Amino acid sequence: MNPDQTLPRRSLLLGAGALGGGALALSACSAEPSGSSASSAAGPSVPPGTPVKVGKLSEVAVRGTATGKVNGRAVVIFRPDEKTVLAYDAACTHAGCPVAPAGEDFDCPCHGSSFKGSDGSVISGPAQAPLGKLKAAIDGEWITVTA
Repeated sequence: MNPDQTLPRRSLLLGAGALGGGALALSACSAEPSGSSASSAAGPSVPPGTPVKVGKLSEVAVRGTATGKVNGRAVVIFRPDEKTVLAYDAACTHAGCPVAPAGEDFDCPCHGSSFKGSDGSVISGPAQAPLGKLKAAIDGEWITVTA
């Protein structure tokens, strides 16, 4: 998907509906050229430790990032290659502000910390600890995250 396009609302709703309402609707694109965004789906959460379908793999370009919520928890996604997806807790390890996609990385808008999409490590502070890693996988055409 082209990073300058927005994900059609229907795609978001179809993905969320197929997940039983307890998941995040993931988008790897936004009107902002620097990153991506997603909308969270309303509904009950799934039990902790359960993989949740967060969006279609085709919605996140290779080297692309996205963000959203799983069970009310903000998460960020990075797709390093065709066969891998990575997920992190979106809470900045400095003061807990939600980080946002910034190209292949994630930036904290509150105090300016930056984190690598490839491993969640700190690029620049004030944060000193990496983003918390979550379990992410590819399940057919879907990206799943366990949070």
